[in-house]
Amino acid sequence: MARRKKQDEESVNLNNTTNESDDTFGLPEIEYEPLKRDEPEPTESEPVIQEATVAEATQQESNDSENDQYVPPYLREEESNKTPIVLGVLAFVLVAAVGVWFFMFYQPKAKEAEKARIEQQLQRDKDRRAQEEAQAAEQSRIDAEKRTADSLANAKPAVGLIETLSERSGRYYVVVASAIDDDLIMDYAKKLSQKGVSSKIIPPFGKTKFSRIAIDVADTYADAQANADGKKGGDYGDAVWVVKY
Repeated sequence: MARRKKQDEESVNLNNTTNESDDTFGLPEIEYEPLKRDEPEPTESEPVIQEATVAEATQQESNDSENDQYVPPYLREEESNKTPIVLGVLAFVLVAAVGVWFFMFYQPKAKEAEKARIEQQLQRDKDRRAQEEAQAAEQSRIDAEKRTADSLANAKPAVGLIETLSERSGRYYVVVASAIDDDLIMDYAKKLSQKGVSSKIIPPFGKTKFSRIAIDVADTYADAQANADGKKGGDYGDAVWVVKY
């Protein structure tokens, strides 16, 4: 650009010189040179910047400046200060949600479950105590009946009763002795009476002429025979049998 400008100036100077030579009217010409500027002429080694390249660079810088907008420092500080506030708010909301869930949903359900469990345990304890009391009462009743039975079994009358049968009843009698002599039968019955054993005298009937002494009676032969077997041995010996009368 500088070279072109210099060339233009030289051409203008030449024209001016020509014109002035015409106007000198034969006077001697004065030689002069244009003032030299301080700017050094570009050498061939220096690159020549084209106007288009400079325009493109200027446009690129303007675009970059538009993209990189300036942010004031106080706005950056405000944005940095907002971050912990947002995190704090989120943490508070989370804690509040957990608290609401715990106190409004989890804790009431847990209390209801615990209450139901305690009620069930109390009911089981009550049922167990009632069952134990019933078992204890039943055992007491059984023990009382056993003591009463033992007392009645051990309590012998001072004098046994002697009964002489006059007619047949169709029952089965457990006989422990028999004799033709009625006096002997009565003597044996008295001995048993002194021991507290009641007896029944069966008079002779049918073809037999023996009187018999019975100490027990039953409605069936099986029951009578069972009583007879239980009385064999001991005071009565093995001569114990069953007679229907």
